[in-house]
Amino acid sequence: MGLFSSKKTKNNNELNAFLGVGTEYKGKLDFIGTVRIDGRFEGEISTEGVLILGRKAHIEGTVRVGQLNSCGEILGEVHVQDKAVFEKTSVLKGSLDTKVLVVENGAVVEGTINMIEGAAAEAKPKIVSANFGGGNSKPAARELEIAKTGSDDNGV
Repeated sequence: MGLFSSKKTKNNNELNAFLGVGTEYKGKLDFIGTVRIDGRFEGEISTEGVLILGRKAHIEGTVRVGQLNSCGEILGEVHVQDKAVFEKTSVLKGSLDTKVLVVENGAVVEGTINMIEGAAAEAKPKIVSANFGGGNSKPAARELEIAKTGSDDNGV
């Protein structure tokens, strides 16, 4: 098995490639599964898998991954399909698109963040309704999807 395997593995936790401290790479990296980078990378990273960045990692360019766990530094555009985790030593300077974002105390996130929804990007308008026993509330002029707060008296 080579450093950059093109075989699909059943175990997504298996580390498919590792760029260690002192390693410098420029170009495009496409992979399946999980890759850890502790060195310097300049260019484009693409995968539906997991990218792990160690404390000494320095990434410049565009990152498109399924999941990101960062302790390092990223300068550029980051697109994460599922979950992005920025641990306390991480730095992001650029833009981020993700569904779920975790930022630990001490992490630096500088730039734009866009929290995306699933495949259905079309947002439906919602009205939050709550009655705390204050009086009669007037219904909305048009019927929209209503999110209940659990304080409704009718038990619905």
